[in-house]
Amino acid sequence: MASIEIDRREFIELVGEEIENEKLIEEGSFMGVHWHSIDGNVCDVETYPNRPDCLSVEGLARAYRGFFEIETGRKNYTAEEPEINVEVDSSVSEVRPFIGGSVIRDVELSEKKINGLIQLQEKMHETMGRRRDKLAIGLHDLSELEPPFTYKAVEPESVSFKPLEKQKQMQLGEILGEHKKGKEFSWILEDEEKYPVIVDSEDQVLSFPPIINNQLTEVEPNTTDVFIDVTGKHRETVQKALNILATALEERGGTIEKVRVDEMEMPNLEPEEMVLDEEYFRSVSGIDLDKDEIVQRLQMMKYGARKNDEGIMVEVPCYRTDVMHQYDLIEDVVIAHGYDSIEPETPEVDQEGGLKSITELSDLIRDVMTDAGAMEAYTHALSSEEKLFDRMERNVEGNVKLENALTEEYSTLRSWLLPSMLEVLKENKHRAYPQEFFETADVSKIDESATGASNKRKLAFIVSDSEVDYTDAKQKLQVLERDLGIDFEIKEDEKSFMRTKRSADVFLGGEKIGFIGELDSKVLENWKLEKKAAGFELDLERLRKLK
Repeated sequence: MASIEIDRREFIELVGEEIENEKLIEEGSFMGVHWHSIDGNVCDVETYPNRPDCLSVEGLARAYRGFFEIETGRKNYTAEEPEINVEVDSSVSEVRPFIGGSVIRDVELSEKKINGLIQLQEKMHETMGRRRDKLAIGLHDLSELEPPFTYKAVEPESVSFKPLEKQKQMQLGEILGEHKKGKEFSWILEDEEKYPVIVDSEDQVLSFPPIINNQLTEVEPNTTDVFIDVTGKHRETVQKALNILATALEERGGTIEKVRVDEMEMPNLEPEEMVLDEEYFRSVSGIDLDKDEIVQRLQMMKYGARKNDEGIMVEVPCYRTDVMHQYDLIEDVVIAHGYDSIEPETPEVDQEGGLKSITELSDLIRDVMTDAGAMEAYTHALSSEEKLFDRMERNVEGNVKLENALTEEYSTLRSWLLPSMLEVLKENKHRAYPQEFFETADVSKIDESATGASNKRKLAFIVSDSEVDYTDAKQKLQVLERDLGIDFEIKEDEKSFMRTKRSADVFLGGEKIGFIGELDSKVLENWKLEKKAAGFELDLERLRKLK
């Protein structure tokens, strides 16, 4: 989910009617947009990632004009014929091959509107753009430029310009090494020998995508004509992002003008046509609506919709990136109908619910550990190899990595729990000692199962203080033995992350189910912890089977 901050006055002005705060918070949330707080004119709004068109006050106002039946149906956006050409040089084909462009003429901007536009840009970078890797957006004051433009890849030392937030000329390589944005996003270009740039006919740099724009083209309150560039690795994603930005600025009174990119004119504002079968809608949704009612609810969600012999013809707006199947249309009809308007039905199947045995064991262990004085922690399932292995002085092994992680910090599913406990200690260094934490949660490890990886339920415990040792951790283990009615066997074993001669494996019924010991000083130093620490980790799946 992505959070944005909008001005209530702007929102109401764009909607065209007053909407009470209570209505926005209660009824407005059915649309998948959650109004967390409205403090005067400052609104904190959270949207689902499948609706990037709602990441701006303009997009939200457009959606709510339909949802509250102020202006229903698809808005017909048009674009003027292109006056500007963008030539795409073959040199970018292996770096960042696709670019889209549009011009917005005669738009009235203010500092507040520009800030909202930048917020939309950055939120799209984080969501659709996968932190600028998949797509990156540039907004430029067209008055400072001389078309036509060229998109090409160049040697890092061959081009220099004055980037935003800097008062000196910098080469592309210098920007990656010294500029704040360059350092933050240099990972996207780290394997490239040439870097992409957009230049005008006088070789003035517009942008160094996906890193930063030229200060020369910065959009300011006196800007009236804006050139939008979107670069990326997937043509369709670039085109959809361009549509979202162009239509958002059109909502502000601007006129959209196409740009000719090689032989293609952009943006393409034509809707995509789909057919919704009314019987299929009823079978999936369980709601008995006739054709007219389905059409009316589709129009509330800003679709074009009309009846014909084939079913219901639906025109999907050009800015909707999430509609791929009839299911998506059905979901929007149900949203417009109102979840609270659906009568619940009891399934005609005998069902008896109950907790899984591993859940029952986890609940029991939570009670035992809290009764023994430990505080339960809830930590992220996503972590990083740096935390899971480097800081723990362990070799990387068996971990599940995300293919398109938003950030390196959350790029790996954790394969064990003890690092999470050390992170909890790190975040609580300012609290009183001794500190005792535990967590029962799932970890993921690569294996030979059909999915290639499996979840395992683990228990981790840690205690920290000036004079904590192995015995403090073992005392908690003995509490578990007593309250679970089992007997553990402890066998000394060296661990790279534990002190020498102060670690052991834990066995139950002759099978290894975990480890216990004192954390090594190097590990504590890696986590910037000044107190000693000891703990254990147990495999609850194995414990359940052997108990």
